[in-house]
Amino acid sequence: MKSGNLVAPTSTITQARLMLFQPTQRPKYREGEWLETAHGRCRVFGRLGQRHADLLEAILYCAEDSRAINDGGIELLVDPARIRKTLSDSQYSFTQMEKLLIELCAAVIHIKKPQFDVPIIGNLIDHRDPSLKPRRDPLTGGVRNLWKVRLGKALLELLERDLALYYDPAPIARLQHGIAQAVARHILTHQNEPAGGWYMDTVILAVAGQISGKTLRDARFRLREDAAQLKRIGVVIEGGRVRRVVSDCRAPAR
Repeated sequence: MKSGNLVAPTSTITQARLMLFQPTQRPKYREGEWLETAHGRCRVFGRLGQRHADLLEAILYCAEDSRAINDGGIELLVDPARIRKTLSDSQYSFTQMEKLLIELCAAVIHIKKPQFDVPIIGNLIDHRDPSLKPRRDPLTGGVRNLWKVRLGKALLELLERDLALYYDPAPIARLQHGIAQAVARHILTHQNEPAGGWYMDTVILAVAGQISGKTLRDARFRLREDAAQLKRIGVVIEGGRVRRVVSDCRAPAR
């Protein structure tokens, strides 16, 4: 099987640092309220959570080829079977993938960062079509169509203007809790950590916003529940601190 990141990075730092994706696997529909962080501000019209981030990263990581469109767009060639295997060991259902993809296509994002001379506004994914290139299906002995995924304007601008990240998204997709996925993605955007690591509450608030009370306690509990899996990714929980250790993830490309 081909390795990942043949034609695109897995993600970019802004996607994890600006809370584009809610730190849960069951996100609520957003009506475009602004979310402020130390790295900039964003708003989302639509439903974007950590499962949507899983799918988007899997599409980029598993892409086998890319093609420039006359209007300036880019289309990726992707095997949906590889996407499903990246998302889950138990084979994520096609129906679940379709629902996530529809919501990814429908969501509109708006990003403002000091490093960007103009705001980024648009979709992450425009649409998906079946490719005319069939591939043998080892499960059925028949053939299956690959996907042609048209990247949205907002994602194209992020890939062009933002710092790229290269890693296998499969271990993050297998985390039990959305807050752990969001924290892992946030930590992996940093090449260096503060002395002694990050305070757990600091990194939770960085991905979840200003939460407190039971909501914050639940986030700590869920993060600790995923501690063993997080360690395999390179994110270690030590008491009330979160640290980054050497892993398969590579630092930003530029």
